[in-house]
Amino acid sequence: MLTELESRLADVLGAALPAPFGGRVRRRGAAGPAGAGPVVRLGVEGFVPLEPDVFSTRPEIAAGASTLRRVVRLRVTIGLDVTTDPPGDRLGELAGTDALLYALQDPAVRSASALVAPGDQGFRLDGIDLLEVGAQDDDPDVLVGAEGWFWPVGVAGQDGREITHALVREVRLPMRLTFDAPLVAGAAAVACDLTFGATGTLDVASGPGGAPTTAAPFGAVALRLLDDGGGPGAGVLDTAASPPGTTVVATVDADGAAFTYTPPAAAAREHLVVLAHAGTGAGARTGMELARFDLVVTS
Repeated sequence: MLTELESRLADVLGAALPAPFGGRVRRRGAAGPAGAGPVVRLGVEGFVPLEPDVFSTRPEIAAGASTLRRVVRLRVTIGLDVTTDPPGDRLGELAGTDALLYALQDPAVRSASALVAPGDQGFRLDGIDLLEVGAQDDDPDVLVGAEGWFWPVGVAGQDGREITHALVREVRLPMRLTFDAPLVAGAAAVACDLTFGATGTLDVASGPGGAPTTAAPFGAVALRLLDDGGGPGAGVLDTAASPPGTTVVATVDADGAAFTYTPPAAAAREHLVVLAHAGTGAGARTGMELARFDLVVTS
């Protein structure tokens, strides 16, 4: 991450600077170069977390791994100071600053392509730019900013089954529930119609042999009957697609679904929850809540 960025930038600048500064760039706190001469020291001054693109927190495929892994998005500021030998030589410090400014304006450095090396580096930068110095007495001789992704070297990426097929569904409000008869305790089953404002489904596939995006039937919804405490309701739901119970699957035809509701023996207030549903058998999945209705059963 930041450690690897400092080390790589020191190597790149050490190779780019002319004598007497070439080969004499070190990280702050690291051992100095052998022999007498000036030294350029660099180190991270600070960093700011960046908001991901469109607030996405998705993992990314970064250098050194073919799988997705979590990255930290940062804007980092790095300070560079020139120390002369003997110290305090203003003209020598200015000469070092000149050399740094010129090297940092090289197109390959500005684009950060000069910092790219084979393998897992722990960072990838969008670019490097010069920042203003002199506003504070303790400012470094040169200050640069860099934005990019950072991650620990060697961290394992995500693993798992690739998603190659998806159903994208649309349900528009209003969603309406109507009954053929009043809900009376102990009465016979009541026919119910669940009507959507509009529905639509896209079948999206990818990979070798994957079909293009096509329109598809909506499929089905799951209906769940709950009491006020969130437990199973006392009434009974029934559809042509599944056995009677408090959780059933209803096939969506045209713009809605039909089912029956048998009221409980005593007056009650129950809740009908409509949920997204896909698949059949062992591959069936129930998803997000689409709508909720109160069922008031009178005596």
